[in-house]
Amino acid sequence: MSLEQNETVAAPAPIARRRPVALGPAAILALQAAVVIAIIVGMFALNAAAGKLVMPKPTEVLDQSIKLWSDGTMLKALGESVTVIALGFLFSAVSGILLGVLLGGNRLLSRVFDPFVNALNSTPGAAFIPLIIVWFGLYTEAKIVVVWNAALFPILINTAAGIANANRDLVEMGRAFGAKRAMLFWRIMVPDALPSILSGLRIGAAISTVGTVIAELTMAQSGLGGLLAAAGNRFQMDRYFAVVIVLMALGTALTALLRYAERRLGRWRVVQGEGS
Repeated sequence: MSLEQNETVAAPAPIARRRPVALGPAAILALQAAVVIAIIVGMFALNAAAGKLVMPKPTEVLDQSIKLWSDGTMLKALGESVTVIALGFLFSAVSGILLGVLLGGNRLLSRVFDPFVNALNSTPGAAFIPLIIVWFGLYTEAKIVVVWNAALFPILINTAAGIANANRDLVEMGRAFGAKRAMLFWRIMVPDALPSILSGLRIGAAISTVGTVIAELTMAQSGLGGLLAAAGNRFQMDRYFAVVIVLMALGTALTALLRYAERRLGRWRVVQGEGS
């Protein structure tokens, strides 16, 4: 018997796949705190290099924030802006979901109105501001319309896409059990599109904050946008950044709230391919 016949060939060992390291909430919070510290250090460095006009010191921004909150200026402006955001977002959510359900659930309507929706969505919202001023004036009503126009299309498009791409297996199963079209639509297609609808609402909420600032800058100046304009015109950059921080916190809070709702309400959705 030859040596070659006695030799046993060892099979190559399987290459172990490295699993991604999952960071806990404490580690994520620590990383976020590190980012905040890095931003503060960068602000100090830029202030030292370029001066107060380019970047105020974080301590000066903090002083202005305390002053604006203590004398009620920030609270009043925040209330005015939140009113515009809330009403504009509410109207855009109701109308966007209703129109999205209609367009997503009816192929004929979708084919007819899809070019018009895309045309309006691709048009900058600022292009409609002169027309809105002529129709609604310069005050709260007009600002609400600006926010509605800005947030409408993300909600509408996401809702329509969610309805149109509803789970076909669930729809066919409902038909097999004799469900009528209306029941299929409201009991299967709309609930299955809920994650997409909530995603559109989250995007619309973020855009509502931007639309509110644009409206308050271009129309009768009030709210947080009015404070931004006043501080920017006087080159009070510490005051300007104090208002920007409130706007960032407001937008983050709205987005986080809707993201939480998206996670909670979307858990039940059937995940295809799991275990396959």
